[in-house]
Amino acid sequence: PLFAALVGVGARLEAEWLGRGRAVPRALVRAAALCGAAWLTGLFGAAVVNVLAHLAVLTVLMALLAALPLAAHLVLAVLAGGGGLLLAATSTADVVDRLVPLAQALGLSRATLTPWVSAFLTDGPYRLPLFLAWALLGAVLVATVHGTTTAAPARRARLTGLAWAAGGIALAGVVLALSRTQTGAAPVPYTATPAEALLDTGLVLAVLGACAALAPRRAGLLAVPGAMTLSVYVAHLWYLGWVRRLGPGPWRSATGADDTWFNLAVLVVGALLLPLLWRAVVRVGPFRAGPLEGVVRLLTAPFDRAR
Repeated sequence: PLFAALVGVGARLEAEWLGRGRAVPRALVRAAALCGAAWLTGLFGAAVVNVLAHLAVLTVLMALLAALPLAAHLVLAVLAGGGGLLLAATSTADVVDRLVPLAQALGLSRATLTPWVSAFLTDGPYRLPLFLAWALLGAVLVATVHGTTTAAPARRARLTGLAWAAGGIALAGVVLALSRTQTGAAPVPYTATPAEALLDTGLVLAVLGACAALAPRRAGLLAVPGAMTLSVYVAHLWYLGWVRRLGPGPWRSATGADDTWFNLAVLVVGALLLPLLWRAVVRVGPFRAGPLEGVVRLLTAPFDRAR
């Protein structure tokens, strides 16, 4: 959910800064890069459901929608969220039945359509309509924090960010309390129930709001790792695929899974140190941002804002 919301934040800022004419082709390049990274990481054998293909589709959708008014984003977020929950509650076979006539008109068979519907709409664990809802909320949040010119006063931006964070914490707290009262447990992750979706929404708003309120003064601490997220994600999946092939050790749980505190520490430390080490070696040029980010920057350079 947070990845999806950040796609919306970036799309809104880019549309305001560059205009739709430049933002859309840049998004297409990034989407192609995400698809390439999804193919590459699929070779690593990590026991992780890859989110990059979903983010690629979302990147293009948000580039097309980013310039819409804030009210339109809110309405679309509600529709996407509601539609996502409805699809998740519907069997894949039923959804495929409804889409078969359209698919056949496009030359697609039922056998071809079914796994895509399952992966992107119904079975998850990532569902594109819910991702779109979170991305649209991210666009709304950044628009209210920075205004339509991205030049709102710093104090107002901080207060708006705090308001979003407080609202997100309140929403998540209420959902958790109700879930524990009714079921005795927190909502189950990746199930796409209303409670789980609302809890995720509250947490996303809390994190983004807190970042908007607190991060500007400390942006330098996070700017380097934040500029290299794609390369870091790919490195994470390489590492998780590698440890699956190792024998017993702190990187394997008693059941043989890779969800251990040791691996979490390696991933967190690696996410912070890898970009810093890269910047220490590559000091200039587009590849300073990261190995994969450098390729993307080269390909999107023709669509940069005229200087």
